[in-house]
Amino acid sequence: MQRWSPPVDLSAQEKMLMKRLTRVRALFGFLRQHRHELFDDAFQEQLEGMYRMTGAGEEPHPPALLRMVVLLQGYVGASDAEAVELSLVDLRWQMVLDCLGASTPPFSQGGLLAFRERMIAHDMDRVLLDRTVAMVRSGAMTEGEGRSLSKALRAAIDSRPLAGAGRVEDTINLLGHAARSIVQLVSKLMQRDPEEICRKAGIPLLLAPSLKSGLDIDWSDPKQKAMAVQVVERQVSSLQRWVDRHLDEVVCEPLRPYIDALVQVRAQDLEVDEDGTTRIRQGVAPDRRISVHDREMRHGRKSRSKRFDGYKEHIARDLDSPAIVACAVTPANRPEELGAADDIKRQRLRLVELYIDRAYVNSPVVDDVFASGGTVLAKPWGQRAHRPGLFTKGDFKIDLRTKTITCPNGQVEPFEPGDTVEFDPEACGACPLRSKCTLAASGNGRTVSISADESRQRKFRNLQQTGPGRALLRQRTAVEHSLAHIAARKGYRARYVGVRRNLFDLRRSAAIQNLEGIHRLASAA
Repeated sequence: MQRWSPPVDLSAQEKMLMKRLTRVRALFGFLRQHRHELFDDAFQEQLEGMYRMTGAGEEPHPPALLRMVVLLQGYVGASDAEAVELSLVDLRWQMVLDCLGASTPPFSQGGLLAFRERMIAHDMDRVLLDRTVAMVRSGAMTEGEGRSLSKALRAAIDSRPLAGAGRVEDTINLLGHAARSIVQLVSKLMQRDPEEICRKAGIPLLLAPSLKSGLDIDWSDPKQKAMAVQVVERQVSSLQRWVDRHLDEVVCEPLRPYIDALVQVRAQDLEVDEDGTTRIRQGVAPDRRISVHDREMRHGRKSRSKRFDGYKEHIARDLDSPAIVACAVTPANRPEELGAADDIKRQRLRLVELYIDRAYVNSPVVDDVFASGGTVLAKPWGQRAHRPGLFTKGDFKIDLRTKTITCPNGQVEPFEPGDTVEFDPEACGACPLRSKCTLAASGNGRTVSISADESRQRKFRNLQQTGPGRALLRQRTAVEHSLAHIAARKGYRARYVGVRRNLFDLRRSAAIQNLEGIHRLASAA
């Protein structure tokens, strides 16, 4: 396999271009000067290991060249087709790719797509991120500091919502979208007209421009809406039975994603009533599918009033050097505590300090940090009263050693971590401080929730109440800034479909950001 070996020294034309790359798109100049360090022989050998040396087919493009294209593509936000054109019309791309004056593209659109899928399959996006992390840490520290911190890490973790690339639809449109895709594919496979297939499969609703226009009902009428659900379910079932009867398993394989979508949507969104009629299920099914094209998208919430559909992106930022050391992407319905921990463990770095948002308090990585003697810093949960003027949880004395809680009037109750303590209703009823403590109905006492990690929350509160402690907590803003830079680069909508491809995109953006951090360190030096 041909290895990419661009020259190190600058030509006269490249020197002229480098003078123009000091303020705008300066990373092009940095990549040109340091491409031989980023893609050394050891890394190129790893990239070549993704290919099988069978001798069959055309010789692939040099993997390091395509890896550089992937970086440039993420840097400028170009599509695959646009990346091919930029390699011909943009001198900055040509300089970095070592193809100045080329009249034909040095790579193809299909080759770039295949290379990206190969990278994902071999987890090479993680390898590149690790290389940029090592370069940043070595550039930000002296050799002695590097040795002392090679296994220790002060990190901060944060996340942001990422809207999915798939279209979010309601139950009827999900069923109709999957059914229409099945008919279109069957039409191509059997070389028959889609209208003929719709009639023979018993789903004439698909002959209309849309499923709901074919139903043509008053959607504000509950009875008509219930009848529409039954019609749709009956015709979709007819289509599924027709496919099972007329197509064998080999032919059905391309239809499998859409058939699976039909089965999943019917199971999660529909239920059979006592009289045998089909209706929309009451409530939301756990892990509900919301898109036909992207089966991993989910509903998520940033707050009680703000919902988003798609994924969550998590990053871990080194606080001693401008490096993003770990990334994770999870469906939007997964809690934050499950993100970013696996990448940190795979790096085999010891976290001596971890700065987190309180949503990560129950993460397994927090337990690991405490177990290794490290420090966790987080903003504590609030202790507001249900109504203004009432006693807060902070007005109660909580003794974690004896596991007792004492109210402002001296009443004592035992508790276990994770319990909700209710004080004696009779004692509360006769208490002179009741009007300042609770608005509960007569016969009910004041309740106080004791969190399972109450001891940790107390440490966080003590830290927040001192000036030095608040200064420590403010160090977490570094990860928020890094996340904001990623959002500005990638936008708020996913570029790809599925968790793994979007993880690739996040790691690519993090690697680019790390390279920009190296560039700033080099410029400052």
